Amino acid sequence: MDAILTSQSLRAAMADGAIQALLPVRPDQVQPSSLDLRLGARAWQLQCSFLPGGQGIERKLGRLATATWRLDRDDPLVLHAGGVYLVELEEVLELPAGVWGRTNPKSSTGRLDVFVRVLTEQGAAFDTIPPGYRGRLFLEVTPQSFHVAVRRGDCLAQLRLARGRPGLGFAELCDWQARQPLCTWSDGSPAPVADDLPPGVLLSVDLESQDGGPVGYMARRHQPPIDLSRRNLPVERYWVPLPAAGDEGHVLEPEQFYIFATRERLSIPPELCAELVAFDATKGELRTHYAGFIDSGFGWSAQGAPGARLVLEIRTHDVPFLLEHGQALFRVEFMRNEATPDVLYGSAGSNYQMQGLKLGKQFG
Repeated sequence: MDAILTSQSLRAAMADGAIQALLPVRPDQVQPSSLDLRLGARAWQLQCSFLPGGQGIERKLGRLATATWRLDRDDPLVLHAGGVYLVELEEVLELPAGVWGRTNPKSSTGRLDVFVRVLTEQGAAFDTIPPGYRGRLFLEVTPQSFHVAVRRGDCLAQLRLARGRPGLGFAELCDWQARQPLCTWSDGSPAPVADDLPPGVLLSVDLESQDGGPVGYMARRHQPPIDLSRRNLPVERYWVPLPAAGDEGHVLEPEQFYIFATRERLSIPPELCAELVAFDATKGELRTHYAGFIDSGFGWSAQGAPGARLVLEIRTHDVPFLLEHGQALFRVEFMRNEATPDVLYGSAGSNYQMQGLKLGKQFG
């Protein structure tokens, strides 16, 4: 069956050795349709980003590493904004034939403007785990707006494993939208399906305040490091709130980082999961630095919850860009699960379930 592996299969993979780790995988790492990956013991500062290719990680590190550290679970290491770092991950894979994977930053990582990508030992592409891969995983980490303090065991990225091509086809997605909408407008009506390859639903930016509060935030740079384990940091020290834009929109400044939310709401049932696809550069001088996994149960309840908005991380390059209310810039794709996960998103508590516009968990 072409499908995403769910929580019970991820635990089975740990039991049979397909997913291994020197330190046992924590129960809270297992998500409905993904696994959180932990920072391991070794870290390097790099001259530049790279892909290992046939030479492999260790050989490239011999050429490109400028400093080496051992990460500790108690004393944090500060990674400086603009620096390029590589960290060995705790988890090691010995996947069976036919099982492949993709990786993405966790939500809190993206909301701090920390650019992360996973590499395999001889990988020719970022965030791509080939079928039957056996070997270690490494995480490239580039903080962009803030310095960040990290420890061994911190989770910055997620792994999703799959068999075959699990994406919903156009007709199948249209049927879901008609029968049990996965993505809706504010009035509850289903959003239209985009007949792309693969098909998905377009998402647009909300620049109208519903309660008089901000519609987005712009990162303040040159602030003290953000310790990933901290909570209730002062919002005003690290963020500039952005008011409702009206008809004029917001002009986004080059190389600045912004947080906004979608107009649409998502409700992901237990049978499915989803992924936010990176921005299409043909739509303007605007980029997102991260495409996020959306687990089963996000914005969903058996009682018929109205859904949750997605938070969007936006960075412009080269030139200022006019962002207007309702501008469609993003696309979400939906995938079938192999089974109903035995845990759903938010069932054990989450910082982002039923969210509106929301900063990372470090800010309360």
